[in-house]
Amino acid sequence: MKTFKHISSGLRIASGYWIAFRALRFRKVANGSATRAIILGIIFLLGSAEVPGGRAMITEAMRSQSDRSFFYYQLRHMPFSEELLKSCLEYEGIIYQDVVLLQSKLETGNYTSDIFRNGNNLFGMRYPVQRPTVATGVYKEHAQYAHWSDSVIDYALWQKYYLSRGYRIGSEIDSDFYLVFLKCISYAEDPRYISKLVTLSQRDIT
Repeated sequence: MKTFKHISSGLRIASGYWIAFRALRFRKVANGSATRAIILGIIFLLGSAEVPGGRAMITEAMRSQSDRSFFYYQLRHMPFSEELLKSCLEYEGIIYQDVVLLQSKLETGNYTSDIFRNGNNLFGMRYPVQRPTVATGVYKEHAQYAHWSDSVIDYALWQKYYLSRGYRIGSEIDSDFYLVFLKCISYAEDPRYISKLVTLSQRDIT
């Protein structure tokens, strides 16, 4: 168990990290390694409280969380790109990423639509009423997000919602299986939505 001395010392260090982190928040990530060290330090200090006797140690989960936090911190200062989107899909554990990437292209007209540019919505999501969401509101009858990466997080929540309802999409059988799933749940109002995804995939291959 941590003593009062351990706790007060940890709080002083954490306070120092927080002051340094706030100073870096308003810069364009000029010193990326320093920012990552601060984020890792905060996670390290918070996580050490759960270790018996207060003996701090960095776990793989803590390191992974640090990498994810640092990635999203950098992302806020970078223009959108498909490569960054792919990284987001990976960080969020999105399944069937190839199909989901095609959905983003189709839903946004290759990232040019008003819903994407002003609503930060990559997947044509509506504001949900039954599942958890990170959407901040509604824009032209679609969910609106503070940043485009939040729509990726929301897509991950959407997939987890259907997994929790018993839909067996977690094994990633093949892309055709996921396309059938999207059709069965009527993901889009367009009756040609799936065929358009297939056509788009063929263009990407050629």
